Amino acid sequence: MIKTVSGWLAAIWRGGFNIVPLHYSNSPNLVEKTDQIVMATSLPTIVLVHGAWHTPANYKSYSDALEAQGFKVLCPQLPSCNDKSPPVSSFTEDVTAVRDVVKSLVEADEQVLVAMHSYGGAVGTDAVQGLTFADRKAEGKSGGVIHLFYMCAYIVVPGTSVWDICQEAGFAQLWPQFIQNFDDGSTFPVDPSLSFLGGVEQDIVDKALPNLVRSPISAFEAKTKGDAWRRVPVTYILTQQDYSVPRPYQDLMLEKVKIEGVVVKTEDYETCHSVFITKEKEMVDAVVVAAGDERNLG
Repeated sequence: MIKTVSGWLAAIWRGGFNIVPLHYSNSPNLVEKTDQIVMATSLPTIVLVHGAWHTPANYKSYSDALEAQGFKVLCPQLPSCNDKSPPVSSFTEDVTAVRDVVKSLVEADEQVLVAMHSYGGAVGTDAVQGLTFADRKAEGKSGGVIHLFYMCAYIVVPGTSVWDICQEAGFAQLWPQFIQNFDDGSTFPVDPSLSFLGGVEQDIVDKALPNLVRSPISAFEAKTKGDAWRRVPVTYILTQQDYSVPRPYQDLMLEKVKIEGVVVKTEDYETCHSVFITKEKEMVDAVVVAAGDERNLG
């Protein structure tokens, strides 16, 4: 099985997207870029949308690290991620759960940065529809989502599902090698250590695995509706050693967004799917930069 995946990685196309070089200061309110310094008047609230099969507990260390930089962080539990049999929630309920959190913040005139991991990208993008800073400004309102931060996450055009990307990338036939579909409609990784935590220290793996749960296959088949990335600045974190959202998926999705005329700031890492664990400091620094992006209030 690993030999097969190595073949995928050898065939990865790495062209077409420029990595934006960034430099970081020690202050969360001062973001230094290669050619300019951007002052952030206040820090946005971060809504962290976790991935399938995960729970907020898997993101505790990352959330704590963001809070140490002065951010308020909210990581709502996605209803579809549970061990109930048969599944009682799916993509729609996940979107509603995240939207309720984001809506309560923006209606209190807060600025929000939505950080999304994996499947959480599809959920988060749908959840913020109509709640962006640009949308609300056009209505004469304050607050709104000012930045979308995708960590090896699904960023798709409306009408596309997670499963569609899998099929279009030519990986559908390999799904059974990595994901077990149960008769009750739920799914779980065949080898979660490989799927999510390749190269991570064993003690971290041992702590993370008990927090994983089943997710319904229906969540991956649901068609998305959101396109907030057309109106909100986007940062995308690419991962080269990813067995859950393989690099070809990421390149395919970004190419589709690029065709739409959207400029995406990217950073590229030689790491596994759980980049928020393996590159925690870098992911905190990247959020600091995203929070101070001069495009956010444009």
